[in-house]
Amino acid sequence: MTCNRLIMRPALMASFFLILFFIAFLTGQRGIPVEDGGEFLTVARLGGINHPPGLPLLSLSSRLSWILFGKEGLRVLFAFSAASALILITKKYSVSSLIFITGTLLLPSVAGRLLIWDAYGFLFLIYAVAYFRKQPFNLEAGYLTGLALAVHPQGIFLLVLFGWKDSSMLKFFCGLLLGLSVYLALPVYSASGAVVDWGSTGAVGNFIRQVTAGGYREVYGGRMWGISADVLFRHVGALRRIVWPVLLLPAAFGAIHLFRTNRKSLIRLEILFIVDLLFVAYINPMAAGTTQTAVLSLFVILVLAVRGMDFVSNWRRSTGLIIAGAALASGVLLWEALPDQEEHVMDYFAPAPCESVFFLRDNDILYGGWVLKYVDDIRPDIVLLSTGNFSRWFENMAIWFNPNVDLSKGVLDVGDFSMSRDELAGRLMNAAMQDNPTRPFFTDF
Repeated sequence: MTCNRLIMRPALMASFFLILFFIAFLTGQRGIPVEDGGEFLTVARLGGINHPPGLPLLSLSSRLSWILFGKEGLRVLFAFSAASALILITKKYSVSSLIFITGTLLLPSVAGRLLIWDAYGFLFLIYAVAYFRKQPFNLEAGYLTGLALAVHPQGIFLLVLFGWKDSSMLKFFCGLLLGLSVYLALPVYSASGAVVDWGSTGAVGNFIRQVTAGGYREVYGGRMWGISADVLFRHVGALRRIVWPVLLLPAAFGAIHLFRTNRKSLIRLEILFIVDLLFVAYINPMAAGTTQTAVLSLFVILVLAVRGMDFVSNWRRSTGLIIAGAALASGVLLWEALPDQEEHVMDYFAPAPCESVFFLRDNDILYGGWVLKYVDDIRPDIVLLSTGNFSRWFENMAIWFNPNVDLSKGVLDVGDFSMSRDELAGRLMNAAMQDNPTRPFFTDF
């Protein structure tokens, strides 16, 4: 009997994984994504470095996904990540748990964080691995923390999930350095001449600026390290959209169950919930209320909900099936396709004359144009530039594909660094227009 159980558990896990993987793949991102998804797809196609802090683990994984599966690679990668994470936080493999997590995956607030092409699905997966493994501070815990930091700065909060018994801080720091060594991919990419070389990390100063997200602090520093009622309300609104109407009841059951049986685990989850709020309030208030935040809160809520489903199913199986059925019904009825701006992007660039130059402020349009030009090989004639990024690597990327455009003028040719960012941007755009008199120029403002 024991042998049969040992055989059945991996078989059930594999079956659950395949079902969740295909659902995640079929409902995953299509077309041209919004926000940073176009950048991730371009990096997958061309290779290179993502925006600060570089996200090297995700960059390398994205590139590998393209090599193996082409343009469908990111859909495969993020479906694999989401299915693996949900399997790892599921303890009891039963019909009700499969129905419940399937319905959960279809919820817009969940799919928008796990399946959208960004760092959050990968971060969630690493937290799920740490939660599943339940390690003390040892070599493995350090390695996982390093990998988490190679995905997103919130990876540092993975420390909350590790225990102190049988810990070895020396082994932990060795593992941490091993995980962080993935960041060496950034200067290697720069030295090898990667087209997407965000930050040009070949120099030590540029490398430090990239991994510490120095550019973000310069642009958004005035909005960081403060807390406002608006940010809190938007964050609470995001949490409400996550828990209502499907996850509130099972998460409440899970919290009660852990309070009675494993308060230490409940406290760790509560700490994660709090530090997630603090991170949004003080570090990333710009994205409060969007699917780019509350990923750790989502992790906590899903863990509690799965524990609650186990508790209810053990208490009364029929009740567990009813709650699971309600979750699946809600997931099917509320499901929304992830945003696809392909039609909008095509309409935006289609009327432009040949060899047009675009200075774009809207990142959705900018990265959408990247997908159009660099991934789909549509409109290879256009030149895509940003009103907020006049770094040399960005211009080199444009020149690489359009060598006849003249972008030789720099900041010191039109002014100096004492000028405001807006004034310098205006002068650099005027210089580009003067140096390319035969090209039509367009902006989105």
